Amino acid sequence: MTQGSWEESLELLNHLPALPTEERAAAIETLLRNPQPVIRERALRTGAAVISDERLESFLREEADDVLRNAGLEMLKLRGSRGISLAIRLLHDDDPDVALQAVLVLGHIRDLRALEPLRGALFHPDINVVQAAIEAVGRLGDCRALPDLLPFLQQDPWLQMATIQALGDLRANEGIAPLGELLTDLMSGELAADAIARTGGLEALEVLSDHWLRFREDLDAETSLGFLAHVLEGLPVVPEVSAELLDSLAEILVSESSGAAQNAARALLVLGPTAHDELALDRQLENDPDGAVLPACLARRPDLLTSLFARSEAAHGWGFRLCARYPAIADPGVMASAAETLEASEWMTRVALPALSLLHDERIAMALLKNYREADADGRSHLAPLLQTQVQFLNDKALGSCGMSPEDTWVLQARLLRPAEGLLRGLQEMAGDAERQACLEQVNDHEELFRQLPLEEWLDRSPKEFGGLAARVAGRYGIRSLVPRLRHLLSQHPEPDLIRVVGELRDPESLPILIRDLETAPVRLHPLILESLGRIGGPEARAVLRRCISEGGVEPRIGYRALSLCATEDDDAIFRAAVGHPDWYVRLASVEVLGRFGRPENLAALSQLAADSVGVVAQRAIASLERQ
Repeated sequence: MTQGSWEESLELLNHLPALPTEERAAAIETLLRNPQPVIRERALRTGAAVISDERLESFLREEADDVLRNAGLEMLKLRGSRGISLAIRLLHDDDPDVALQAVLVLGHIRDLRALEPLRGALFHPDINVVQAAIEAVGRLGDCRALPDLLPFLQQDPWLQMATIQALGDLRANEGIAPLGELLTDLMSGELAADAIARTGGLEALEVLSDHWLRFREDLDAETSLGFLAHVLEGLPVVPEVSAELLDSLAEILVSESSGAAQNAARALLVLGPTAHDELALDRQLENDPDGAVLPACLARRPDLLTSLFARSEAAHGWGFRLCARYPAIADPGVMASAAETLEASEWMTRVALPALSLLHDERIAMALLKNYREADADGRSHLAPLLQTQVQFLNDKALGSCGMSPEDTWVLQARLLRPAEGLLRGLQEMAGDAERQACLEQVNDHEELFRQLPLEEWLDRSPKEFGGLAARVAGRYGIRSLVPRLRHLLSQHPEPDLIRVVGELRDPESLPILIRDLETAPVRLHPLILESLGRIGGPEARAVLRRCISEGGVEPRIGYRALSLCATEDDDAIFRAAVGHPDWYVRLASVEVLGRFGRPENLAALSQLAADSVGVVAQRAIASLERQ
């Protein structure tokens, strides 16, 4: 067979599960040579699923064809634990190249059943097999193999390097001393230090700090101090260290402005408090200006809260995260000052919320209220959850004295989840419908309030003004009593919220209106209409959706997705025909439908999708097959 075009290759892929065994293997061999990565990836996944062990073994034995040999290796890896028996058998093959590939597969699978066979491979006569077996044993993470590995530290450099890597993967204290003997080796010293640092613990700290103090003039400071800081950050308690080590760290911190200084700062902050805390914090902020994650070196430093809140927004993020760990230590006065200057953003609200949920103080409440009053509409929405944490201090007197308009005060009361009865009275006292709607649009999660709103009355009085709000409320809380009025409004004005809600509430009486709107409404509304048709379902909706797909009058992913919501067994042929569709989202919809109906032809299609080049499609298909 010769390599075909993109379209020919896709067609061949689609027919693979139905081909006889010999033809299937030959077709996969052709596809494996296709220069398109997508085609080759799908061929590998399909081959892993359908090619026999015997044929796969023949690929691995190809001496003159690197493409097939590499493909055999990749397919055996893709089988995962299903391929372990074949890999273990091939481990004992007389051909060292085949044995090497078996070791690579077992290292990739990381199945503990491979531990004993891999320990045996450590004594293979071929050095390449041994090197791969050493690394594979390390990746398994089982320290029972440690005595087998240690002798290789004194052997060929190729095996020595692999053993250092494996000991770092195993993280066993028994490996620290032997690794420490290699720290002065020009070739393997840095790799040995890395393995010791990954092992961690007090013994690792002692070995690395002694090496640093003895040879610091000859070492790369940034790398060596990075290892030291990593070990220090991982210790459960702050260790006692020598004054000599502290002095050397302080010297690097003060004299340099590079990565070495940042790593020295990390180590000092773990060991602190010291006179160098402020400079060390400056170095940390240079290293992580976004403050996205609390640095490990600050995890046990609640004494730095005041200093953190006196700095930039990134340091505020660290401060709030640290406060959430040590709420009993946090000074409410400091936290109030921080709350008053809090950046009203979604990110900062997410960072501050855990801390303020644990701290309850009137000063914090008043500071947040002041911040809320001065924020814009978007900022207020982000600050509202923080105010909820201090709700016991925010009485009507406090809200009335903060200088906000009656409408803004009402919105805040609603965000604080005040009782619905009082909020409804406040709405009735407002000047008109526009003010009421503007206030309600700013409130999202007061279910009691929304369920008691006189929406039917408002819809009868001002349908256009309140239609969108009523639709969103009905959809959010499942208020079906509003459906007749919303359906009537939809028949007159096809608006997005109205289209969406009849689908969310699955109103079959809206089907004729939606089908009509599919012909008359603006094209921009068609995806919403199709989605609602799919949610409502039924023979009439399915017929419309099938027609849209077959006539190409809609974007494929929208049509297939909508039909997948209501598809029955009568529709599965459409989705079987789509398993080779170029749009991965269509193939994902096919998985969802074909997995519902366990016909043999559907299972064959799912087997093909299990080899899809898009991970989410393949995973869903495999999960569907496992449920059958």
